[in-house]
Amino acid sequence: MIVTVEQFDTYSGNCETSQDVVAMKTSMLLTAQGIVEDYLGYSPESAERTDSVMGIGNNHLYLFAQPISAVSAVSFNGMTLLPAAYAICGNYLRLADGVWPNGAEITVTYTAGWSAQNMPEIIKMTILQIASLMLEESGGNIGITGKSMAENSRTFINYTSYDRWLKKLDPMRIVRLY
Repeated sequence: MIVTVEQFDTYSGNCETSQDVVAMKTSMLLTAQGIVEDYLGYSPESAERTDSVMGIGNNHLYLFAQPISAVSAVSFNGMTLLPAAYAICGNYLRLADGVWPNGAEITVTYTAGWSAQNMPEIIKMTILQIASLMLEESGGNIGITGKSMAENSRTFINYTSYDRWLKKLDPMRIVRLY
């Protein structure tokens, strides 16, 4: 979990510690983290991953998580590349000599993401903001309004869109077109 319940308590000002409330806060934090991960297109927590990526005929191979900290294996067409054949460049691998074959399925095992100590504050803050909105909405506090005119009436339900908070994560986002 990227953000702790203790950090959430400090941020939200809600310091209730009953077992049920802590469980609810944990659920909200995990849900908010899931929303952030869905928006980013990857989990920002450091982990080993294996991706299969199609080569597009140039020397850049974009992977599905960032930042890449280590690569343990790169293979395609039954061949395994030596580490000297490529370089790590942020969220992609650059082939040192030549191009990744167009249409070739390239399998990469690598470590990417941030450690708990190095997690960007903007990611933590976005999770806290979204979880706090969820906490605010608990107990049915979602904003329902109505308008009546003669025989007609309308009800408006205000729901929370997290786009406003997620937008600031755009520089870290990986969008896949497939």
